[in-house]
Amino acid sequence: MRDTTKLTEDIETTELSYYFCKNQSGFYNYIAQYAASSSIEDDSKPLRVHKVENIISCIYSPNKSWSFYNAVLDTNICQILQESHREHDADRIIRQILSFASQYRCPIRCSVKPTAVDTFRLLRRHGFLELPVGNDAYQYVDFYHLERELKQIDLSSDITIFELDDATQNDCFEKKSEWGRVLCESFNVPNLEIYQQFYSDVWSRVSVGPTTPIRMFTATIDNRIVGGCHVSFSNGVACLFNVVTLKAYRGKGIGKALSLQAMICAKEAGYRYMILQGSEMGLQVYRKLGFKAIPPCKIMIKLSTMAWYYKILEIILDKIGILRLQNLIKSIKKSWKFILFIFAIMISIIIARILM
Repeated sequence: MRDTTKLTEDIETTELSYYFCKNQSGFYNYIAQYAASSSIEDDSKPLRVHKVENIISCIYSPNKSWSFYNAVLDTNICQILQESHREHDADRIIRQILSFASQYRCPIRCSVKPTAVDTFRLLRRHGFLELPVGNDAYQYVDFYHLERELKQIDLSSDITIFELDDATQNDCFEKKSEWGRVLCESFNVPNLEIYQQFYSDVWSRVSVGPTTPIRMFTATIDNRIVGGCHVSFSNGVACLFNVVTLKAYRGKGIGKALSLQAMICAKEAGYRYMILQGSEMGLQVYRKLGFKAIPPCKIMIKLSTMAWYYKILEIILDKIGILRLQNLIKSIKKSWKFILFIFAIMISIIIARILM
């Protein structure tokens, strides 16, 4: 999956989120080359990958609701089917995608570019929900017009930023495995022991290094990984994924240093654009580094377990803000029974749409 065609021309920002989704598909496909099997019966690898009707690619994580790797890898399903003269098979193909998700007992997610209205409607028709995404969640930087100089910041002497390389480092397997623990802890993944083992299993299999399509940088203190990130090169752009720092080590500039290292890496590799989907916590850092907002993709998800209902409520609460919610409750506390009644109706409608 070597990226030989780099996007160098001017492009509308509305298209950059589409390139991010394409790159993310390449990112997942590369992971699947090492960590996925294509058989329901073969459980020797942690992931499964299927090309439904030899058209639409999907990746699944059996029995893992909190995995990033439960996704449809094509961002405009209807366009792909139209180009293949299979548009009349759209509903059947979606049902097959959902059938695999049911067999693997996991949710399935699909990123949809803003202009793919037909795909959005198709997924809604089959019970997919749209997750809330902040207007500035997707960010990009154009290295051709970046005003600031790209150079690494000074960190505490006990912090080291370095790149993992399977070809030259004897302990790379162990470091990638350790990365699974760091990733889970940083994202507050529930059932920590189970998911640490899962992500360690996935990433210990994936080949990384300066000559691979995925570059992996880590931050260490006393030879222990406390943060890291991935840079993915595919579909003409560089994308930054999984910039994380363990909670106990935040506020030391580690996230900024990792992001800068990724940016330097992408620019030196000849890429014009780097794109990311950032958390609220990281957006301020990215803005200072020169990133700018682009129109977000729609993220659609079909749920498989009740756990994801709570996750959606958590996301909504995060977007609203706890203080704002508390003030709202205080202002309407005399009508709390009515509010609970309305809330119960909303939840019932959501569940009913999913089960349709």
